Amino acid sequence: MWKKTISSLTHIKAVLLFASTMTVMSGAIIAPALPGISRHFPDQPQVLIQLILTIPALMITLFSPLMGYLADRFGRKKLLLMMLFIYGFAGVAGFFIDRVDLLLSSRALMGIAVAGILSISTTLVGDYFDGHERVRFLGLQSSCMALGGVVFINLGGILSDWSWRGPFLLYLTGVLLLPYALAVLQEPKNAGITRSGISDAPVTVDYWRTGLAYFIAMISMMMFYMFPAQLPFLLSQSGETSGLLIGIALSTAALTASIVAFGYGYYKPFLSVMTIYILGFLLAAAGFLVVGLTTSYALAIVGAAISGLGLGAFMPNTTTWLMRITPQRVRGRVFGGFTSTFFFGQFVSPVVVALALIWLDSLRNVYTAMAVLCCLFAVALLILSNTYLRADSQL
Repeated sequence: MWKKTISSLTHIKAVLLFASTMTVMSGAIIAPALPGISRHFPDQPQVLIQLILTIPALMITLFSPLMGYLADRFGRKKLLLMMLFIYGFAGVAGFFIDRVDLLLSSRALMGIAVAGILSISTTLVGDYFDGHERVRFLGLQSSCMALGGVVFINLGGILSDWSWRGPFLLYLTGVLLLPYALAVLQEPKNAGITRSGISDAPVTVDYWRTGLAYFIAMISMMMFYMFPAQLPFLLSQSGETSGLLIGIALSTAALTASIVAFGYGYYKPFLSVMTIYILGFLLAAAGFLVVGLTTSYALAIVGAAISGLGLGAFMPNTTTWLMRITPQRVRGRVFGGFTSTFFFGQFVSPVVVALALIWLDSLRNVYTAMAVLCCLFAVALLILSNTYLRADSQL
């Protein structure tokens, strides 16, 4: 493994954690402002307003594979720095824009930047760390992403009480991180530009297991994003209009998810990849059921917290699984695909809910249906872990 001093390693970890947290900010910051944005553009349909939140995820879906390829082919550092600049510029543009089409365009550009930031940050974790240190850091990375959701959702809630434009100012953090990343990051060895005798050697990717990991990532993100995308409207229907209180409710799932992710390195040695998935889906089902059956603000928070406990381990669990089955030279491409499918789940979440509402009549019924779906996924993975994925039950 690339040798580093303790000091440089600490700075590298800080950059990767801050960069990973910024990817969550792409949606979390403006989630409490959605009702305010809807009121400012009263002639626009609700699903279009929700796309302001999730269109970055579509761009991440489309551009992450390209970012992964570019990172493998030309190196990680320069591309990451460029994406940090674009992130800050496109993100803060929302503060000045007063047209939905331009707002969607700026959000799309920011999504392209997030595609690069998350793909490269996760790839660098695999480049810089290995073994148990990698597992611990992946849990810490996911925890910081979830905890960032807690902090930024509440900051967004406070600023949205001032103005729906306020939360967009927080995207300036991308520009602020840029000089720090420039100073401390180094291009890892054995990554990037092709070298004779190394990068030309053939590699094998396990497409079946990689594809399943992608699918689980997509489903888990689709479900998790029902809280920032749908819960504000569900609470508004119950009479709750305070941006701060809505932000507190939304951040509950992110808070419990961060706790579970932070502890990943501690409980992973005792649980297999498949076991963590199964338990996660069962906990998520319980949380969705509580939200679907209650009309109480307090119980909605409890349900969100339970779902966060279930879904919080999914990202570190999936990245751990992929890093164990993926050769280093194609890691950028594989994690570009992972980022793509992960955020496709975020983008498609409001679309799936809009379609489900045609048949299920209310958001509460949709949450209840998601509880049933989580149980079905848990049963399916239990069967697979005893058949086709028996080896992964030991990982």
